Amino acid sequence: MAEKLTALLKKIYPYLLFLVMILIFLFLSEVPEADAETPYIVHSLIIESYPEAIETETETLPTETEPEPTEPPESVLLEDVPYYSQEHLLPTGCEIVSAKMLLEYYTKKEVSLDKIISLLHCQPLEEVDGHLCAPHPKDAFIGTPEDDSGFGCFAPVIVEALNQLLPENYQAVDISGLDLQEIAEIYLPQGKPVLIWATINLWEPSQYFGWYLADAKGNRTDEWYDWLANEHCMVLIGYDADYYYFNDPYDSHGQISFRREKTEKRYEQIGKYAAVVTEK
Repeated sequence: MAEKLTALLKKIYPYLLFLVMILIFLFLSEVPEADAETPYIVHSLIIESYPEAIETETETLPTETEPEPTEPPESVLLEDVPYYSQEHLLPTGCEIVSAKMLLEYYTKKEVSLDKIISLLHCQPLEEVDGHLCAPHPKDAFIGTPEDDSGFGCFAPVIVEALNQLLPENYQAVDISGLDLQEIAEIYLPQGKPVLIWATINLWEPSQYFGWYLADAKGNRTDEWYDWLANEHCMVLIGYDADYYYFNDPYDSHGQISFRREKTEKRYEQIGKYAAVVTEK
């Protein structure tokens, strides 16, 4: 029996082998060739097999949009800023009187001029090596504000004094260097008046006096400083299309307006000095 089965297998073996080869050929002809489309086909199969996974994969997160900048109002006027005149009080102390207006706007109580002056770094002109010598006005008040012979100071000196008198939640900040239009449109709509250095009545500034600058130890340097006549400090309280509005301590002017273009020119000529009080 076994011999007959063996003989039968030997007879049909070539046919079986031929049949297997045909099956292998048919199977291979159904497999796609490895080309550029293969990844797409595989990815399509994955999409059909796992729809939930693909839905998560392709979900887009909402993007945060930047808030559109708001245009500044066409006009602002802060009418509740207290006004004081320097007339008959401090002939060269416009900075101190303007600082008093700012202080009382924020403290809602009277602040004496004497108190502000006591916190002010004042430095007289002195003769050193046969030459007049003093610090830069951004480092000290040159002279004294009670005297006609005093000169004045710039924003950093006033900022230092203000920060010793303001309530704890406020601080004075030196914003010198900013354009006047930028200052007005940023701070006035927030209800924040600003100290601005320009000239008396917007008169043309002129160089009429100067001195050698002193270093921190009081020694004379070789750097010469020209003080500009008519330097003046006021409180900026408003603007519109044509004018800036100030509380002007000079000559009891009260609330006064000046043309924008001319004001900006004088502000730049003096050095673009400014100071504001902000929340901490």
